[in-house]
Amino acid sequence: MSGLQPPERNWYAALADHLGTTYLGYEFAQGTEQEVDFLFTALSLKPGARLLDVGTGPGRHAIGFARRGVQVVGIDISPRFLAIARNDASDAGVPVSFFEMDAQDLPFEDEFDVVISICEGAFGLGLDDLKILRGIRRALKPGGHTAVSAPNTFYVLGRVADQAEFDPVTSLFRRTISGVVGENGTSRDVVMWNSCYTPRELEWIANGAGLDPEVVNGITSGEFAAEVPTRDHPELLLLARKPV
Repeated sequence: MSGLQPPERNWYAALADHLGTTYLGYEFAQGTEQEVDFLFTALSLKPGARLLDVGTGPGRHAIGFARRGVQVVGIDISPRFLAIARNDASDAGVPVSFFEMDAQDLPFEDEFDVVISICEGAFGLGLDDLKILRGIRRALKPGGHTAVSAPNTFYVLGRVADQAEFDPVTSLFRRTISGVVGENGTSRDVVMWNSCYTPRELEWIANGAGLDPEVVNGITSGEFAAEVPTRDHPELLLLARKPV
């Protein structure tokens, strides 16, 4: 039997309310331009292509792609993050459409050339990842590409599992982080949930969602590259394609 039960489906919204604009000040959010540059090439994007950002958060990647001429739709469960995203897109002078939406209930069908869910956007947050990935598949045009990232099981077990709870049955990972300072200057303890994967498991779940996996890379925030995964990579990046 599993030792950890999955979190509430909207658990991240409360965390986003607390963080607000402070989210963008964290080190992991400083590599946006490098990450967008890598994905622009890896996903064969061109200006005018349509991209869906699932779990867009405060919109940092969505805005980065829009600056490169991509037509972007961003969805997120957090109204606070979406307000930040709309404001930042306006300040950047780029057109991005943002909508409040649960990643587990995507309504799109055959609409996008590329769909992404990266950097703890929605996939890998301890939710129904298979349902999210099936929704991503439906949203893609035939032949379209997707990129999703998730924590690397080997990194978690080797580096941080002793600081948290890890369920070997479900690969759920729950960590309490103390004293996280929020947008209003107050601090609180926050609970982070993740679903962790090995490279082979990411390929399997892609197959289960009806996608053709192309490659799984090992990545670090701000240092996305086409690297073979090792236990030193905090995250894995799956690149897959919807069959024609």
